[in-house]
Amino acid sequence: MWVSETPRARLPRVSAPTHDRRVAWLQEEVRRFDPAVAIESAWLPPKSWYNDGRFFALERDTVFTHNWLIAGRSDQLRNIGDFVAGSVAGEPYVVVRGEDRELRAFFNVCRHHAAQVAMGAGCTESLVCPYHGWTYGLDGRLIKAPELGAVKDFDRTKFGLTPMHVAEWCGLVFISMSDAPRALAGDLTELERRLHDMDIDKLRFVARRKYTLECNWKVYVDNYLDGGYHVSHLHKGLAGQLDLDSYRTEIFERYSIQSGAGAAGGGAGSSGADFAERIGDRVLYAWIYPNLMINRYGPMMDTNWVLPRGCDFTEVIFDYYFMPALAGDDAFVEKSLAASDVVQQEDVGICESVQKGLASVSYDQGRYSVKREMGEHHFHRLLAGGFRSL
Repeated sequence: MWVSETPRARLPRVSAPTHDRRVAWLQEEVRRFDPAVAIESAWLPPKSWYNDGRFFALERDTVFTHNWLIAGRSDQLRNIGDFVAGSVAGEPYVVVRGEDRELRAFFNVCRHHAAQVAMGAGCTESLVCPYHGWTYGLDGRLIKAPELGAVKDFDRTKFGLTPMHVAEWCGLVFISMSDAPRALAGDLTELERRLHDMDIDKLRFVARRKYTLECNWKVYVDNYLDGGYHVSHLHKGLAGQLDLDSYRTEIFERYSIQSGAGAAGGGAGSSGADFAERIGDRVLYAWIYPNLMINRYGPMMDTNWVLPRGCDFTEVIFDYYFMPALAGDDAFVEKSLAASDVVQQEDVGICESVQKGLASVSYDQGRYSVKREMGEHHFHRLLAGGFRSL
């Protein structure tokens, strides 16, 4: 496979004393959470992990550079020329189906003046920069660089788009900016088995919704991973459809699974915001490190991409899937999306409340619920391991 010979990007110069102080401060804040301490004795990470821009920069260099990240759906990339473009933690990407039907991913950055060569999703014969017309093939090669004139020492074979690693798993497309990422599917064997056991191959994509939150991305992930701790307090409608006594969390190396039974014979929740036909008789909520959730329940599934847009600003993309018999039932779909939206709005409100509380001088570190928050503790341990590898 052709690979662009791109020199490693040069970082801005930082004076040695300033750089050393920054590194020393980060190392000290990382050490304040000890991943070796059992949850019974552990403290939550300090608030600096959530509200200091230096940690956000650290995450770009560790968490989001060295792990597989959700980038799209396989159904968006079936045909030659199909592409999806996006960004995560400030890095733009584009994934495209080549003329040889191979899937390829690139940094979505023109090698001339750094404009993005693709936006959104669609189908194209080539990737054309809208700034000066530099044109790239579906394999990333530079095809045309207009009006360079008498430029010297220009070798177009070295100015192709910079490639990323790409992989497909369970109908989803992932990218990695790592030079040598670990195998994706090998980490997810048991989750894949369970999802197939719940007939995910039969589901059809139906709708996408986006939510923006004024909070750090990890606040949203923490909320998801608290083992149902907040459900009975915050989500009255959803709580009426779940048997919370059956709820459990299982920890795997790079992911966790929360599961439980639907409330037997449950009608509408106390708020009237949810209904038994949507939730069904069992639920599976899977989280894949660092920023993807897969929720399978009743005749539905939704995936949640948690995208950091800044230290205290997050976008979450929800893709909804339905069983074929209901995918065309507009009334059921709309009722389901409305019920889901109630839950999401409740989560938006509480996550933004937490972010405000993290700014208070009265708070620094909390403690875990040993019964419920083992998934959250697992997330923090993975983060700490990544931070310490810098």
